Amino acid sequence: MSDSKKRVLVVDDDNEILDSLEMALGSRGYDVVLAHDGNEGLARVERDSPDLVILDIVMPRRNGFNVLKCLNLMSTLNPRVIMVSGNEDPRHRAFAESSGVDAFVSKPFDVDYVLDLVDQLLTFK
Repeated sequence: MSDSKKRVLVVDDDNEILDSLEMALGSRGYDVVLAHDGNEGLARVERDSPDLVILDIVMPRRNGFNVLKCLNLMSTLNPRVIMVSGNEDPRHRAFAESSGVDAFVSKPFDVDYVLDLVDQLLTFK
C-alpha cells in the first residue's frame, strides 16, 4: 500500500458486518467510512471519494445494483467495487460481474478473504 491512506466505504444495512469490517480494515491501516443504506452510500461516495466500495445488494431505500449503476455514471470518481450478497441466486453474481464489479463475495464471508481482496484491488489502483 502507498504512503497515503486508502479510503474504503462499506455500505451494508447489517450493523455486525459494518462493525467487523470497520475494525478489520482499520487494523490494516485503511480509512474506513460506513453507510447503512444505498442512499447514504451514494452521499458518502460523493463526499468522501473512497478508493474502494464494499457494497451489499439487498438494502433499504436503494439496493446495491442501483448504487452500482450510479457509481458507473460517476466517471470521475471510479472507485473499485466489491459486491456482497447473501442471496445464492447465480444471476445476482452474473449481473454484478457484467455491471463492472471488481469482485463478488457471498455472505457469510471470511473477513480475512475480504481483507485480502481489498489489499489486492488497492495495490493496483
